[in-house]
Amino acid sequence: MFDIADVKKRYDDIRVVEDSKDKIIMDLFSCIEDLTGELQNERDEVDKHKRLIASYKEDIRDLKNMRRDQAKLSFVSVLVDGDGMNFHGNLVKNGKHGGLDAARLLIQAVQEHIQKVDPEAPPNTSCKIRVFANVEGLTEAYRNNNILSAGETLTSFIQGFNQENALCDFVDAGKGKECADVKLRALFEQDIIDVHCRRIIFCASADNSHARVLSAHRGSKRISLVKGPPFAQEMEELAAGFETDSFENVFLSSKLKTTRRVSFGATNIAITPPRTPIPNYASAAKATPSTQSSSLVVSAPAHGASKLRPSVCVNSRGQRVDHPLQYSSKENVEALKRKKLCNRFHLLGSCLYGNNCTHKHGPSLSATEITDLTYIARLSVCPNAKQWQQERVLMAHEYARYQFKQGKIADVSQGGQYMTVYLEDILFKEHIQAPKQWHGAPFPTI
Repeated sequence: MFDIADVKKRYDDIRVVEDSKDKIIMDLFSCIEDLTGELQNERDEVDKHKRLIASYKEDIRDLKNMRRDQAKLSFVSVLVDGDGMNFHGNLVKNGKHGGLDAARLLIQAVQEHIQKVDPEAPPNTSCKIRVFANVEGLTEAYRNNNILSAGETLTSFIQGFNQENALCDFVDAGKGKECADVKLRALFEQDIIDVHCRRIIFCASADNSHARVLSAHRGSKRISLVKGPPFAQEMEELAAGFETDSFENVFLSSKLKTTRRVSFGATNIAITPPRTPIPNYASAAKATPSTQSSSLVVSAPAHGASKLRPSVCVNSRGQRVDHPLQYSSKENVEALKRKKLCNRFHLLGSCLYGNNCTHKHGPSLSATEITDLTYIARLSVCPNAKQWQQERVLMAHEYARYQFKQGKIADVSQGGQYMTVYLEDILFKEHIQAPKQWHGAPFPTI
C-alpha cells in the first residue's frame, strides 16, 4: 500500500538538499562576480601603469634629447681682467705666435680644471674666453718691465690670441679705471643666468672691486676663481666659498710694475736758456732811464747752469723762483699739449696712478720735448706752498705773478693786494709782457 506520509517525508528531505545546493550555487556566482570585479580593477590599474610607464619613457627620451641638445650648446665662460691678470712675458714677447700659444694654453688649463671639478661635463663643452684690458696702459706696463721694447706693442700678440680660437676675444676696454670691470660684471651677470653656461671661471684675483658681484653668489657650484697675483683681501675671503685654481703656465704670479726710474743727471734733459731776452717788465725797466746812481748788471748763466739743477733758487724775500725756460716753438708746445702726456711720468719718472692714469706714458721723450713739457707743466701753479723746497715739484711757483690794474702792478698770489715789485722776481718770470705805454703810478723803483 502507498504511504503518502513517507513520500512527503522523503520529499522534504530532498528539498532541503536542493535548497542547500542552490545556496551553494548562488554563493559561487556571487563570489565569481566579486572576483571578476576585482580582476577588472586590477586590469585597469595595470593599464594605467602601462600608460604611465610609456609616458615616463617618452619623458626620459625627451629629457635625454634635451640634454644632448643642451650639451651641444653648453659652454664654460672664462672672464679675465687683463689689467690685473698678466700673461707671461715670454708669451707677450713672441708676438703673434705668443698670442696663439697663450690662447691654446689657457684653453688647455680650463679643460683640465673642468675635468677636476665637473667630471660629468660633456667632453665637447666649448670655452668662451673674454679678456678685457686697457691695452695702451698694459702695453706701457710691459715696456716698463722690459718685456716689450719702446717701439713694440701688444697688437700682434692680441691678433694671435684672437685668431687661435673663434671664441677667444682680447678686447680693448678703454682707458677708464673701471672700463674693464664694468664689462666683466655685465658678462658675469649674463652668463650666471644662462642655462647653457655650465661654469664661470673668473680670473681677477688682485682686484677687490669684483668682490661685490661675487658675494651675491657665495658658495655657488658653478663659479671658479683663478689666482694669478695674490688674492686681494676681500677676494681672499670669498675664495673659501668657491673652487679655486691657478693657471701658472698662462698668468704671472705677480702684477707688473707700473713705474720706472729715469736719471735726472742725464745729458738728454738739458734746458737751454733763451738766446734773446723775452720782453717783460725787466726789459721795460732796463730801457727806462733811471734817476738812481746805481746800476743793475745781470750776468748770463754759465754753460753748466743750463742743465736742470737740483738746487732751488729763491729771491730776496725767500720765495722760490723757478729758472726760466725757452721752449722750442709755439707749434711744438701746442702739438705736445694735444698728446696729453703725463707730466709726472715723463719728467719725474713715475706716476701715482700707474695703468689707471688718464694721460699717456709711452716711450722716453727727446731733450727738446722734455724742455717743452717742463714749460707746459709750469703753466699750472703749484698749490702746495709747503713743498716749494723740493726740486722735483713740477708746477710753477708764481709768488710774483703780476697783472696790470689801472696802471699799477698787482700780485695775484697775494689776493690782489698792491705790493712793491722786485726786479729780481721779474727777471725769472716768463710771459709778463711790457706795456707799450705806461699810465698811472710811476714804475716801481728798486
